[in-house]
Amino acid sequence: MTGGIYCLNFVGIPMVLKFPSRPEQAYASIKHRILHGDLVPGALLSEGTLARQLHASRTPIREALSRLVQEGYVERVASRGYFVAPITMTLVQNLFEVRRLLEGEAAARAAERADESALARLREVSSLDYPGGDAASFRQAAENNDTLHMAVALASQNAIFVDLVRRCLDQVTRLIALGIAHEPLAESARAEHEAIVQAIEKRHPAAARAAMERHLDHSSRAMLDALVRGGVRALTV
Repeated sequence: MTGGIYCLNFVGIPMVLKFPSRPEQAYASIKHRILHGDLVPGALLSEGTLARQLHASRTPIREALSRLVQEGYVERVASRGYFVAPITMTLVQNLFEVRRLLEGEAAARAAERADESALARLREVSSLDYPGGDAASFRQAAENNDTLHMAVALASQNAIFVDLVRRCLDQVTRLIALGIAHEPLAESARAEHEAIVQAIEKRHPAAARAAMERHLDHSSRAMLDALVRGGVRALTV
């Protein structure tokens, strides 16, 4: 059961501040380790070891692992246990196919629905830099990229778009953490992002969709080229 404490909100009405449950804490911790490359594809996920590391019993660990199996980050092998799921070329291709459909439509909806605060946020994040040159600067560029894509999803005023885009970006985070070559991915990101935002500002849904699709097509080609060159650890064809 999720814990909490009673407090008063700003108008003096009692409310409960909820804390994450043990399974939620375990889920967040294990997923973070997978997304950021601390647990690499193929790694054995021992319930006992994770329980000791996370200071939890095996029950919340098992619940967390079952949830991660459903999300595709973990595989359960009969009589062997849980393992971090592999990265495959098919996974990456499917990821960008979904992103193209999902985020293209989100951009079109943003052009129709974005309010002034959302437009201001889009203008702000479209001016972020996308540095290359080394792994650390590329990680910053990747964070800036996520910020722009999430801002477009939020501007669509569709909570399901926001949730699904976040899930897709989590997969990209994992690829980056596993060592994808960073040079080609940030070269034209800023100009492509600006084109998306301009179309949204002009209230042109078709142009916004097309600009997002062009951007994701370019990103997909660059990432697949990096994968072919062997930039990611533990890649499975």
